[in-house]
Amino acid sequence: MVLGAERRFIKGKNIFKTSEKISHCYLILSGMVKIYIDHENGRRSILDFVGKSDWLGELSLFCNENFIKENKVVEDAVCLEFDLEELKNICKKDAEASFYFASYISNKLMVRSYRMSEYMNYSLERRLASFILNYQQDGRYYISHTDVSEYMNTSYRHILFVIKKFCDDGILKKDDGYSITDFKRLEEISTSAV
Repeated sequence: MVLGAERRFIKGKNIFKTSEKISHCYLILSGMVKIYIDHENGRRSILDFVGKSDWLGELSLFCNENFIKENKVVEDAVCLEFDLEELKNICKKDAEASFYFASYISNKLMVRSYRMSEYMNYSLERRLASFILNYQQDGRYYISHTDVSEYMNTSYRHILFVIKKFCDDGILKKDDGYSITDFKRLEEISTSAV
């Protein structure tokens, strides 16, 4: 049985470097990491924010990733580090372990696909309310407006406009980040039909 070694990554650092081959997988125990792609045209697409109980590098268990995505720790992270080759061998020998990772990866794909369809069909207000609820921690929300705009593929100004509306409506309160002052209203917006 392979046990992971605890590793700590501080805010602003990378877990994987795009110039290096992936040799480890990481299970996040705490903290948050953004996964993104910088495009040739200078734009950035944030693919995901991953946190507690999420994996990094797990795709390499089943395929050779020719393109390593950028990553940046946005909240100090504690992870368990596993040797990729050892995990591959476990997956080859143990159907339950292989099924666990296959299920995890397919769930991640379904969540991303659903998110893309939401972007085409719902207002930014609904999507941002849902995003805040998803990524808040103990009623506090800290993700930068720039990161949110890149994640939602919308302008920084549009994010500011909706955040200001949430503050004016008494849903959020600006302090060190934002405090959610009306969870019920935020949940109603996140499930509205618009």
